[in-house]
Amino acid sequence: MEEIYKLGKHEFATREEWEGAKRDLEKIETIVANLDIDDPEVAEGVYHYIREGRVEFESKLGTAFFCDISDRVAQNFEYKLKKKKKMERSRLLGEKKKAREEQQKIKEKEMQQAQMFKFLGIACASLAVLCLMFYGFSVYRERRATRKLEEVQQQKNISQALDWYADRMRGEANAQQEEVQENNRTEPETETEIERTPEVLPEYSMIKKQYPEFIGWIYIDDTQIDLPVMQTTDNAYYLDKDANGEANVNGTLFLDCRNDFEKPSTNLIIYGHNMKSGAMFGGLKQYLEESYLLTHDKIQFDTIYEKQMYQIVAVCLSDVGDEGAYRYYNFIEAESADDFHAFLANIRGCAVYDRTQDVTESDKLLTLSTCNNYVEDGRLFVVAKKIQ
Repeated sequence: MEEIYKLGKHEFATREEWEGAKRDLEKIETIVANLDIDDPEVAEGVYHYIREGRVEFESKLGTAFFCDISDRVAQNFEYKLKKKKKMERSRLLGEKKKAREEQQKIKEKEMQQAQMFKFLGIACASLAVLCLMFYGFSVYRERRATRKLEEVQQQKNISQALDWYADRMRGEANAQQEEVQENNRTEPETETEIERTPEVLPEYSMIKKQYPEFIGWIYIDDTQIDLPVMQTTDNAYYLDKDANGEANVNGTLFLDCRNDFEKPSTNLIIYGHNMKSGAMFGGLKQYLEESYLLTHDKIQFDTIYEKQMYQIVAVCLSDVGDEGAYRYYNFIEAESADDFHAFLANIRGCAVYDRTQDVTESDKLLTLSTCNNYVEDGRLFVVAKKIQ
């Protein structure tokens, strides 16, 4: 009877195979006892050892163990591959999600910007409308002020025309009356000196009746300065009011409240705004050009009692905000010859045009004063002397 060699469930044809299988089993048991082959990395290491021949088996028992290790490695590789694919898929999904979130943020940002631009557009449009309304209102106020000035100027023109005719008629009537008086005179009359109240010039009588604070008229040929001059007890009153006392951005020209125009002070000072439109004293800045000054050096300033002509002798710039600056507007009446010459010396110090050498102590002066933005509290003033 043939002998059978068995090892567990495995049978071997020869004793040599059986002994080889026993030796393989010992190796397998040693590996299993010392290594955790359930660990994928350990199993992969054992696989490489066997595959590289560093561990050799002699029987089909060793072959079966190697197949088992190979299956473990294959399963682990498949698991890793699936895990990698899953991670890659998660990464891609994460990137897509992130991209969607970024895109959503961009859209939200664009919407916010669009809303902001819309808001800014509405704000700018509203501001433009407000500016347009303010500009329109400013233009309306300036035009209204201009119309009122034109009305006063028209009254002056009408008065001049009517007074010319009235003077002619009075002249004829006076001639006839003198002739009658000459015929009826029996005794020479004794001359007596009677102090008379000065009479308002005929061309200004209507204006004076309508505007009690009207005291004169200033005119410079070939300029916008053909304007009435007011005077009240408050130098700030006409800065923002017209001749009627109504609010007006242009204000009105006015004589310094300290001046006496009936018995003229040494220096009459007229104030007016430096308007960008050229209204009021807006045209005085042109006197900074000598070529302009030489062709516009005469100023006609009529009080309601007397026609007067002045010639410019100085054009000056002054910083009245400077603590040490000369306050030219405080020179109203010369107290002495030294006081008069001190005024001349001071205006020479700030003059851009100077002909004060032609001025004497007996001269009557006229000063036109306005603002000038060459410094914060800058002033431009023109000084003229009376020539007739």
